[in-house]
Amino acid sequence: MDFEDQVTPITILAEIIRHAPAQPSHARSFSSFSPVSFSHLQRDRDLFPAFHDKAERILASFEKYRPITYSIQRTQEPDADIIMRYSSPTLLRGKECCIVMGIISFDEFEKDDELVSKIKARIQRTNKDYGVQLDRYYLLLCTDDRKHEGKIQAIREELAADTAVAVTIAEPRDAWFFYTAEETMIDATSDRILYPDDYVRQQAREQITGIGKRKLILLLSCLVHAIEEMKNFSVADEFVIHNDHLHDFEASHPGDYVPLLEDVTAMEGQFFFRDADVEGLRMYQDSVSAIIALYYDAKVRYGHEGDAAVQYLFTFLERSA
Repeated sequence: MDFEDQVTPITILAEIIRHAPAQPSHARSFSSFSPVSFSHLQRDRDLFPAFHDKAERILASFEKYRPITYSIQRTQEPDADIIMRYSSPTLLRGKECCIVMGIISFDEFEKDDELVSKIKARIQRTNKDYGVQLDRYYLLLCTDDRKHEGKIQAIREELAADTAVAVTIAEPRDAWFFYTAEETMIDATSDRILYPDDYVRQQAREQITGIGKRKLILLLSCLVHAIEEMKNFSVADEFVIHNDHLHDFEASHPGDYVPLLEDVTAMEGQFFFRDADVEGLRMYQDSVSAIIALYYDAKVRYGHEGDAAVQYLFTFLERSA
């Protein structure tokens, strides 16, 4: 394999941030973004701990698939950056690399008239400190993208003119998506990138290809419930009717949906069937066998069960639905 084509932690981080414009269909956090989303959040109290946890999760998730040594640090300056250090015998011949995340808060945009020059100085200082180990600098703009449009544009222009450091700017909407990203989303993204051609995962995608995201969340919530609560791959009609995952999906993504019964009827014969011995539905296990395998993989690898398992599977499969 060409070393330039290898999947590394930065590949996963880049995919998570790029995923934001796709508006994941089971994430209320994205749909709740507004220009003032960051206005009440403090850098040290809210933003730094949250992004530190995201960095930790990305590296911990990567470790579930590849041998890796890593640490998360912060610089000593008042405007501390997050330093993700990692190395692996399977990556870049074991060379230690680092990803740096710089956080710019709403208050900094509000109060600092020299913000652009200070950001540039921070990045140059980071480049001097880490040199060739610096894989990429991520600048997270945690602010109001309307109120501070001028400063954001100035940052874009200033950094575009400086090619000495590889810098990726996470615009406020993307930064908000990253800030609110669930662990299940990070884990599913890691799995999808690290094992894109795995046979079981391909089969799981094929089993739900084209069914639509509303039917997908219905199927997955019923499947996890059937595995964990019923033990016989059956689902009571009451659970289908009062399905919290389905209601959350519809609330966060309003649309002209057909009555639930029509979707259930359409899925009978492929995923569900009626059984006289059950007050509800049974599931065709063969029709979701690969998804069941993914469920148990996620349970062993990450400990995901219940709602977390549903969210993980949905994030992993939604692009195929």
